Amino acid sequence: MFHGIDKPKKYSTISVLNYKGKVLDFMQKCYDLKEYIENLSSEDAVIIESSTGAFCCADQLEPK
Repeated sequence: MFHGIDKPKKYSTISVLNYKGKVLDFMQKCYDLKEYIENLSSEDAVIIESSTGAFCCADQLEPK
């Protein structure tokens, strides 16, 4: 599945699509993005909106 993430300052908006592009879920406000990402499987792909804080956000979500 693909998890498209838009990261404003206080929360994230997430669209979940299958491999055919069908929207399976839409989360208007996710306040704990790190926890959301930790619950994904190795089959999932995360796409973060290209914006000023995108690289900082990606660095924080990188597995340790």
